[in-house]
Formats: sequence, structure tokens, C-alpha cells
Amino acid sequence: MWALSLLAVDDPLQRPEIIFGIVGLIAALLAGAVVISLTDKWRKRAMAPTHDETDVLTTYRDMYEHGEITEVEYAELRRKIAEKVKSAPASVPSAAATDPTGRPDPAKFVVPAPPAPGAKLDPPAPSTPPPEPPAPPGTS
Repeated sequence: MWALSLLAVDDPLQRPEIIFGIVGLIAALLAGAVVISLTDKWRKRAMAPTHDETDVLTTYRDMYEHGEITEVEYAELRRKIAEKVKSAPASVPSAAATDPTGRPDPAKFVVPAPPAPGAKLDPPAPSTPPPEPPAPPGTS
């Protein structure tokens, strides 16, 4: 009820209690927004995935198995990654794959362009079926 009595005056913006209250609320909201923004940036930086050559190779293998790239493209990508692994220093293998911010360096890992619409994709080679179990005794 006392809050309504503050507004009962002719011009409530002339009262210092109202002015300081509004300024305090605005300052608290701005401070909260800054804290949330900084926390979100910190969380995203801490949760950023580190990409190394094995992760990229696994991604290419999955693309090959799902028929998104051909066997020739997969072999070429695997060869390029193998060259990078051999030439990368042994102490920091993932540093070669990332820029200073920790994100993957797009110049190091180039994903091939998707095939043109209507282009024929070579499906992955079918796996060999498991051997037939021996027939139960007594049957021919």
C-alpha cells in the first residue's frame, strides 16, 4: 500500500525515492546482463571442442560410410591427414589443427564440396556376410 502512496503525488518523478529506485533497478539489470554475457562467453570458450587429426579422420570415415564422399576422396583426405600427422611436432599434435583461439583452422581441414544435384554417388563397398552356421546334426 505504501507504494501506491508514492504514486499518489501530482508528479511522482519529482520524488527522489522514485528516481533513485528506477536508477537502481536499471543499474542492477545492466550489471546482470554484463555478468550473464561474460559467463556465457567463458562457458563457450571452455566447452569449445578441440579438433585433432583423429577427430577429423573419424568424421571423414563417417562421411565415406554414409556415401557422402567417394572412396577416392576418402583415400586422398586420409593421405593428407597422415602427412600432417607425420610433419606435426610430437609435443603439440592438436596445435597444428587449431588457430590461437582454439577453434579449428579451416585452412588445415578442407571439407570437399558436396556433389552436384543428381550426381551419382558410389556407395561404400558392402561388408562380407558372416559365414553360414553348420547344419544341425540329423539334417541333410
